[in-house]
Amino acid sequence: MSKGTVHTQAGDDSDGKIWGIEGMNILFLLAGLLLSIGLTLLLSRHHAPALSVGVGAGPFALLAAYVLLLRQGKPKSFDTDLLETLAGGSGWLPPTQQSHNPLISHASTQRLVH
Repeated sequence: MSKGTVHTQAGDDSDGKIWGIEGMNILFLLAGLLLSIGLTLLLSRHHAPALSVGVGAGPFALLAAYVLLLRQGKPKSFDTDLLETLAGGSGWLPPTQQSHNPLISHASTQRLVH
């Protein structure tokens, strides 16, 4: 008795890597590099080269720190959960009011007084 082939779509769920940088993180770095070059060129018309390069390196440095500290090698929503925790204190916590039955929301169980 011959069994048929079952296609399981068991491919890698990774977004891929470019020069060791994961998926969309490379776009953040390229956007920071583009902003830095543009700011450097804009400032170089009226200021000293050292000042324009120093200030122009800021966007790339900030985005590189963001990518390397909060996105690279971390779970998918680590950065947003951490920032939400720092801002409101509830990034990794479940909702405070959770219904016992997931099909029934709290809004539908509360009676409206007329």
